[in-house]
Amino acid sequence: MGNLSAEYKSLFENKKYHKSFFLGLALLAFAGIVNSFLIKYIDNVQGNSVGDLILDNLPTLGLFWARTWGMALIVIVAVLLVLYKPRYFPVTLKSMGLMYITRPIFASLTQLQFQPEKIAIPENYPFFGSFLLSGKDLFFSGHVAFPFLISLIFWDNKKIRYTFISLSILSGIVVLFSKAHYSIDVFAAPFIVYGVYKITEKLFKEDFDYIKKVKTQN
Repeated sequence: MGNLSAEYKSLFENKKYHKSFFLGLALLAFAGIVNSFLIKYIDNVQGNSVGDLILDNLPTLGLFWARTWGMALIVIVAVLLVLYKPRYFPVTLKSMGLMYITRPIFASLTQLQFQPEKIAIPENYPFFGSFLLSGKDLFFSGHVAFPFLISLIFWDNKKIRYTFISLSILSGIVVLFSKAHYSIDVFAAPFIVYGVYKITEKLFKEDFDYIKKVKTQN
């Protein structure tokens, strides 16, 4: 606990960290605005539904609450993890910001609509479900993407890496059996997120170098 307090104290005294942290917050806030506008556009655009090899051969399971509360739990665990390792805050915020800018842009490029008999998405979401499950923004699956992104950010820690990779796989299974996404939404997510993460590494190299520097000092 003493080491964590010392790390927070050191970070609060670091002006570069302050600047990077607030830039990350700004990028994530901007992503939220972009996401909001593009999802409204997606929800109002008429499009076609398509067949899906995997969904056509899977039973439909009522896993709405598993999708909603399961994702909420993953987000809470990720937040607690970053609070415990505050040097990862800027990298996490910026990676998430870029990912949540990329996702609605991709979803808006092709006007693909879900099939009511196959993709089970309720019209009204309880509590914070409307934030986690937006509706017709199918490509790519945020349920799969978010935990996989966390695994990439904390890749050097095997326990965290494998935990969040497992959560990403489990989330993919849940959304497929609940038919909340087409299979391409699920299988494409890790590849796109990996690309987004690598772009983040290039754009914000100093943040990643700082993490490595702190690790070396410890």
